[in-house]
Amino acid sequence: MKPKNLPREIYNPFTNRTRKGRFLLCKRLKLRPDNYLEEYCADLEVINIMAPIRPAEEAERCPQPSLSEEQEASEYLVARCKKIRTSDYMLFSSDALIHIASDSKASEKYTWLGERLRLTFKMMRSDSRLIRTMCHSHGLMQCSSKNPQVNVIWMGAPVKSVKMRELMPWQRLNQFPRSTELTKKDRLYENIERSKSIFGEAYDFIPEFYVTPRENQKMEIAFDRVLKEVTAAGGELCFPGEFIVKPTNSRQGKGIFFANSMADIPAEGPLLVSRYLKDPYLVNNHKFDLRIYVAVTSFYPLVAYVYSEGLARLASRPYDTSASSADSNEYVHLTNYSINKNSTSFVRNESMSSEDLGHKWTLGALLRYVENEGKDAKLLMLRIEDLIVKSLLSIQNSVATASRTTLRFACTNFELFGFDVLVDQALKPWLLEVNLSPSLACDAPLDSLLKTRLIADLLNLACVPLLDKKIIDSVTPALRKSMNASQDSETSDPDELELDPKCAKTLKRRPVGLKRSVLTKKIVSGNTSLIPNTEKKFDQILRKVELEEGRRGDFIRVFPRNGTWGMYSPVMEDLGSDDFDERLFAEVITKKNMKNSSEQIATSSSSSSSSHSTFSSSAFSSMRIEEVSDLFHDVMMECSKYPSLADVPIEVREIISPWYEEASEYTKKITQDGETYASKLPTIRSTARLRTKSCAEFYEVRKVQMAKKKEAEAVAAKENEPVVLQAVAAKRVV
Repeated sequence: MKPKNLPREIYNPFTNRTRKGRFLLCKRLKLRPDNYLEEYCADLEVINIMAPIRPAEEAERCPQPSLSEEQEASEYLVARCKKIRTSDYMLFSSDALIHIASDSKASEKYTWLGERLRLTFKMMRSDSRLIRTMCHSHGLMQCSSKNPQVNVIWMGAPVKSVKMRELMPWQRLNQFPRSTELTKKDRLYENIERSKSIFGEAYDFIPEFYVTPRENQKMEIAFDRVLKEVTAAGGELCFPGEFIVKPTNSRQGKGIFFANSMADIPAEGPLLVSRYLKDPYLVNNHKFDLRIYVAVTSFYPLVAYVYSEGLARLASRPYDTSASSADSNEYVHLTNYSINKNSTSFVRNESMSSEDLGHKWTLGALLRYVENEGKDAKLLMLRIEDLIVKSLLSIQNSVATASRTTLRFACTNFELFGFDVLVDQALKPWLLEVNLSPSLACDAPLDSLLKTRLIADLLNLACVPLLDKKIIDSVTPALRKSMNASQDSETSDPDELELDPKCAKTLKRRPVGLKRSVLTKKIVSGNTSLIPNTEKKFDQILRKVELEEGRRGDFIRVFPRNGTWGMYSPVMEDLGSDDFDERLFAEVITKKNMKNSSEQIATSSSSSSSSHSTFSSSAFSSMRIEEVSDLFHDVMMECSKYPSLADVPIEVREIISPWYEEASEYTKKITQDGETYASKLPTIRSTARLRTKSCAEFYEVRKVQMAKKKEAEAVAAKENEPVVLQAVAAKRVV
């Protein structure tokens, strides 16, 4: 019998003995014996390579011990088979960051898998400390930016298409091709305006705008029109300006100013000139905007998630449109955190006991404030979700087209967007901009708590496959040859493509994106392509979407879900005959609903009449679907007309009621009374900071450069100190 308590031993079911070793438990993973590769291969195959296999006709291929082994060993193996599928992909947890700073033994339950499989990551044009800390906390080794053989690639700037074409099926990149169509301010506004010209007022959630210099003539006419309207009404031009001007490709509030005439607009560009929304909803007499985190795991078909936790950024000074606020208008009218944190009146939230303290709140705290004011905060969030879905649909055609020609494998890309939303007095959300790489800085307790959970859930959605480096090295030549088959299919040597037998057995339970036919002799000889066709890619995306449902954490899937196809298909562009969005909805939503309905409805002799009745009802619904869709979009846009769920027409209310209930996730507190939270990210132990030699050398060189830079700045400051003191003394004399 297996001993009940083995604090530092591991039980071997094949010998019915124990051996010395470390036994660590995790919520989802258990430490394996030292012969991890054999057991890992067995896990991926659902086959134990150390025991005979049952007959093929059995429903489940579980290992069976020999007759000389006891019954307990068989029970152990069967139990292990039941949890195998959950270990095909890396599981990330924000709890791993608790131990990475000091406790190496406790952190091993999170790092052992990444270390043993030699998983790697690299960061390009980004130095996000949170990403590095999260990856190191799970045993991933950081590589040089020039290393192509990595598992996770984190980019802080747009990636060239030629780089995306080199992605392997087990690699994960945090960007889609042409996603700048959404994150460049001018392209975002133009895409939404184009959709508005096609589908009407359903896309009415951006202010009037112009792009310099190509629309200078239209903009001059707009300035004259606004001046005449204000003069005719007997009023004055809005202070600080009727229009707000932003560089099209900047961030953190850099280069923003206000304008009331063409004389205020510089000749150089391009600049986005949009109508200033001067009637914002105020919180304690302060203007605010919302940072909503959106994850997209596929653009065609569209699969989008909204994170249930977000931020509300308040201006550091009370809202005032009079000229008396001229000296500090940036702290009154701009809500960017990077600007307001420099204000003398800015209050930091240093306490986790309150989520609505200072000038940065949680999304839930803001929504609870709105509810206390007697407003429908959950309907507000449904309108923000609607805004997000339509923004993604406005660029779907561009991204889908680029993805077809750029991405060779499905499911290799994911992306996190930061949507900045302003809410007006009617509680209507307006889209301000979308951030390509939203800030992951953790300089406050709220940031540390929210963003560590966010990144852990995001990486779980990405589904990073658990493949040992030996397996990757063995498969890569075959994939490379298949990818270049059209150029040099006759020059490659088939002997170079031979797979390691153990690796070949492992790939029978392949990760999402890798074809099962990789094991055939045709593949090994290079006569068959490993690149999946369109249908294969759709099947892989479908399997991944189903997998994401159990890995989404605090993400809420807003597309597809119940009712979305009927409501949004009339305002979606035609992307060809593939109909991936409709097919995904049918596979993920419709079949699930039919299964649930069949379980609830008992079979009877009148089943035929019942099915006929259902068909008639669905046919009637399809006849009215466009009418209901138009009403739905009217509800989403006309906030004054439909201020609460009770005011929404019954046809639309029946559709959005499940969404409304799910929106309660946004209003929850993210902190718990009595719990303590880290005020900043931990400093990783040097032993846990796994880096390749080239990567470590890069950081050493940069460390020396930073030290020299600080030393030079200190010397310069010391040399200028007498001059500064003389200037201060002269000023005092005057």
